[in-house]
Amino acid sequence: MITACMSIWPTLTNINSVDMRNFIFSIILLWSLTAFSQVAIAQEKVLTLSEAEALLEKAQQKYSKAKDAYRKSLKTGEETTTLKALRSASREVGRYRLEIFKVHKRDFLRERAELSDEEAAEFFPYYEELQNKLFRIHDDAQREIKRLLRSKEPVSDAEAKKIEAVQEEAQVQKEYYERFLKILPARKIVLIFDAEARFSQEMMRTKPGKQGNRQNLLQSLKNDKK
Repeated sequence: MITACMSIWPTLTNINSVDMRNFIFSIILLWSLTAFSQVAIAQEKVLTLSEAEALLEKAQQKYSKAKDAYRKSLKTGEETTTLKALRSASREVGRYRLEIFKVHKRDFLRERAELSDEEAAEFFPYYEELQNKLFRIHDDAQREIKRLLRSKEPVSDAEAKKIEAVQEEAQVQKEYYERFLKILPARKIVLIFDAEARFSQEMMRTKPGKQGNRQNLLQSLKNDKK
């Protein structure tokens, strides 16, 4: 992340000290959050809120049917097949809940960075593509780390050096930041970094499992904008 962001440093000549401080803080925070991200890979198309909600409703109906089928199968001893279907339906529900969350996040980033309709339409597909690639990098690294930890043989330096998630992440980040600079002015990219950090801070302060957390988060972010 740091290496990638250095590529836009020379263009940040009009940023005041407060913006610059937030920019640096955002980079550090986002790097740490991305490194341990467990978020599922979302589809490439950037969904609207209505599209995501419609897909979630269908997924929930599918999950409900799968759950009923699994309960019935417990009486016949054929639960293996229905359990797989139930797990698949559950993952689908989680996927579209994530999509709805991402719509709200994009709306917040867009408002915070004051993106025009044209800028948002061009920027966010690349933004989501970047997030998916970062997930794959760290998911692959975590799989390799788990494999090495399960191994009964001592881990050699050569094997450990094969895990180069940080270097690979920096290269991908640099590639996409160069794309971003062709779409947005540098100041708006800084504002997006800052908005991401604010969004992440609110997420860490929000305890999971409580009713209305999403609404409270969005209201808090809206108040912060004022």
